[in-house]
Amino acid sequence: MTSAVRTYADALKLLEKLQSNRQVRSAFSKTSGDMNLQAIPEMLDWTRRAGYDVRDLAKHGLKYIHVAGTKGKGSVCVMVESILLQYQSVEKGVGLGKIGLYTSPHLVHVRERIRIDGSPISEPLFAKYFFELWDKFSATATLDSNTDPQSLDTKPSYFRYLTLLAFHTFIREGVQSAIVECGIGGEYDSTNMLPAEAVTATAITPLAIDHAGMLGDTIEDIAWHKAGIMKTGVLAYTANQALEAQAVLDRRAAEKGVELTVVNRLPLLDERNIKLGLDGDFQRDNASLAIVVASSHLRTMGISNGVPSPQPLIESPETLSLPEKFIKGLTTAIWPGRCQFVKDGNTEWFIDGAHTKESLEAAAAWFARRASEAFCSSKPPNSTMLIFNQQDRDAGALMKGLMASLYHNKNSPWYSTTTSQQPIPLNNRKLFLYAAFVTNEPFKPAIAGTIDTALQTELAKLYTRLDANQLFMVYESVEEAVDLAHKISEGNERVLVFVTGSLHLVGSVLKVLEKKGVDVTVSNQAMV
Repeated sequence: MTSAVRTYADALKLLEKLQSNRQVRSAFSKTSGDMNLQAIPEMLDWTRRAGYDVRDLAKHGLKYIHVAGTKGKGSVCVMVESILLQYQSVEKGVGLGKIGLYTSPHLVHVRERIRIDGSPISEPLFAKYFFELWDKFSATATLDSNTDPQSLDTKPSYFRYLTLLAFHTFIREGVQSAIVECGIGGEYDSTNMLPAEAVTATAITPLAIDHAGMLGDTIEDIAWHKAGIMKTGVLAYTANQALEAQAVLDRRAAEKGVELTVVNRLPLLDERNIKLGLDGDFQRDNASLAIVVASSHLRTMGISNGVPSPQPLIESPETLSLPEKFIKGLTTAIWPGRCQFVKDGNTEWFIDGAHTKESLEAAAAWFARRASEAFCSSKPPNSTMLIFNQQDRDAGALMKGLMASLYHNKNSPWYSTTTSQQPIPLNNRKLFLYAAFVTNEPFKPAIAGTIDTALQTELAKLYTRLDANQLFMVYESVEEAVDLAHKISEGNERVLVFVTGSLHLVGSVLKVLEKKGVDVTVSNQAMV
C-alpha cells in the first residue's frame, strides 16, 4: 500500500484479493491428495509468521469456548455470548471482563465476524490490526529468497487471515472470554489450533450432511470431523444427534479421554414460556445447549454464585429454574439473518439463511407459523412472495424440500395431506403469488445481461411444477427482487416475503434494504 494512512477500505481491498473459501474448496476437489492433512500444520506456520506461538492464545487468562456443528452454530455462539455479557461486571470481586466472539460468514460487513462485548469491532480497529498482521507476514517473507514480500502468496487465505485477525484482536484488546465458531468441520478447521489449556468447553450443535466434498458424504463422516474439536481434559457437550452420529462422537470422546454430555431440550424453556430473542421453535434446543455451555464456562472462570451447575441442568432439569441473568441473555440475544423479521411499510420480510435440507425444514416451519398468524389476523396479507437462491449445493433438491415442508407442516396455512406431485393447499391458496430467483449479486449490474442466470432459470422452471405459479421472475440481482416486492406492496397491499436458501443471499438482501433506508434491526415481533 502506498497511502500514508492505510484505511479500512484499503484493508478490504487487500482482503478480497486473498484466496476465498470457494477457491479453497475448488482446489480441494481437484487435488489427488488429502489437503486436510496439511491444514493444521499450515495454520500453525501462519501463526508463527504472525508472531505468535499457539501457547500465546492461552496467555493473560484468555479462555475460549469452541463450537462446531452443522446447524445452529452461530445461534448457540451468540446466545452464549449474550448470557456471558450479563456476568461481565465485577460482583464481589469476580467478573468476566471483555468478551469476544468470532463467527462466520458475515452478512453485510466483514467486521461482523469479530465482536467484542456484543458489537463488531470498529473500522479503525479492524484496519489497525489487519495491517499489523499484513506487515508481519510481509516481513517474514523477506527472509525467504526470491520472494516478493507484497505477493499474495505470502499471506494466508481469506478465512485463515480472519481467524488469525480475531485471535490477534482478542489478545491485543485484553479479551478474557471468547466464543469461537468453527468454519468448516472441526478436526482440520483453522480454529482448531486452540490448545486444550486455553479452552473451557467445546460444543457440537446438531449435525447434518454439508460440505460433503471436504468432510465426506455420510453422517458418520461429518461426526468424525466435528468431534475433532474435543480436547483431552476439556468438558464437551453435544445437542441430541442421530444415533449414527452420536456413536461416532462417543467413540472419539473415549479415544480422547473426554467427558461428553448430551444436552436435550430443557423443559423449563417451554414451561416458563421464555420469549427467546432468536425466533423459531428449534432455537429452544440451541438455547438449551447454550445454557449448559455458558454455565460450564462461568463456573470454570470462578463465577458460581447463582450460576446453575451443568450436571443438574442436564440430569434433573425439572427441579431447577434459570437465573434472571440467563433469562435476560436469552431474551436479548440477536442474530441477523436467522429467522429475522423486518417490518418495511406494507412489506414484511421473513429472512433466514437456511441452506441444508434440515435447516430449510426448520425455516419453513417458522415461516408457516408466522404466515398462519398473519392470515388469521384482522388484516390478512394480500400477497406472498418467495425470494430464493442457492449456488453451491443441490439447489433443486433443496427447493423441493422447502416446498414439501411448507405444504406438509400442520401449522401451515397451505397444509395438505396429499402426496401428489402438486399438492392442493387449503382453500386452493397458492403457496406464493410471486416468486423471484436471483443471483447473490446485491445490486443491478451496470449493463443488463452480463450475469449468468442459467441456474436461476432452471430453479424457476422447477418451482412452477411445485407451486403451479406462473408469476415468477429471474433476476440478475437481489435489488430487482426487492424492487418487485416494494411495487407489489404499493397502496394498501400487505405482502409477506420469505427469503431463504443461502446466507450469501440473505446478506445481499439486508445490504439492499439498508441502502434503501429500511431499518433492518432484528425484530421478531411480526405484525398480526
